[in-house]
Amino acid sequence: MPSSRVRCASFAAILWAAQLTGRSQGMVAPRAVPVTPGFGAPTGYPQPERMQVIDPDKKLSAGDQLTLLIEEDKEGGLARVVTATGDVDVPPLGRVRVAGKTTTEASAEIKRRLEADYYYHATVRLNIDRVSPISVRAGTVTISGQVRAPGPQEMIAGEEVTLSVAIQKSGNFTEWADQKKVKLTRQVSGTAETSVYNVEKIIRDGDSSADPKLKDGDRVFVDKTWFRIK
Repeated sequence: MPSSRVRCASFAAILWAAQLTGRSQGMVAPRAVPVTPGFGAPTGYPQPERMQVIDPDKKLSAGDQLTLLIEEDKEGGLARVVTATGDVDVPPLGRVRVAGKTTTEASAEIKRRLEADYYYHATVRLNIDRVSPISVRAGTVTISGQVRAPGPQEMIAGEEVTLSVAIQKSGNFTEWADQKKVKLTRQVSGTAETSVYNVEKIIRDGDSSADPKLKDGDRVFVDKTWFRIK
C-alpha cells in the first residue's frame, strides 16, 4: 500500500509539472511597446548605424544626413539631407542654408527664424546621423595649352584646388611649357581679368601664399616657350 501511494503521488506531481510547463509554453510574449518617432528615430529612412563618432563641431556640408526635431510640433524627428546648394528643408520655413555651420549654429538660426514668424518659443535640435560619403561637385576649371592632359577639371565641395595643383592634375607641364608665365583668367563682375603667375617659382619655393586658389569658371592657359634650356 505505501508503495502504491508513493507511485500515485509521483504521478500526480508529474501531471502538475506538465501542466505548468504547458501553460508557460502556451503563453504569448507581451508585444513590444511601439516606439513613437522622435529625436534619434527619424521618419523617412532607417536609423543609420553609427560606426564612428562624429565631431560635434563639424561644419555641415552637402550630402550630410541629419535628423531635425522641432519639439513643439510633436511629430518626431524628420530625416533631412543637406542639398548640393547647402540647404535643408524646414517646415514651415522652407529651405534654410546650413552648409558651413555646426549643428549648434544651424539650430540657432532655425530657432531664430521660427520664432520670428511662427512660434512664440521653438526648441530645435539638429543631429548629424551620417557624414556624406559622396563627393559633391562644386564647379569646373579649364586647363589648356602646354599641359599633358588639357581639359576641364571638376572641383569638389570642401576641396581647395590651387593653380599648381590643377596643373599637376593635368599631367603637369610639357617640355615646351612656359612655366614662368601661366595665365589665369577669371570673371569678375562680368569682366574677364587675367593674371600671370610664375608657377615654376611657386613649386620650387613651396610658397603656398603665392599659389592662387581656383574658383568655379576659372580658365588656365600655359603658353609655349620658344627657347628651351636643358
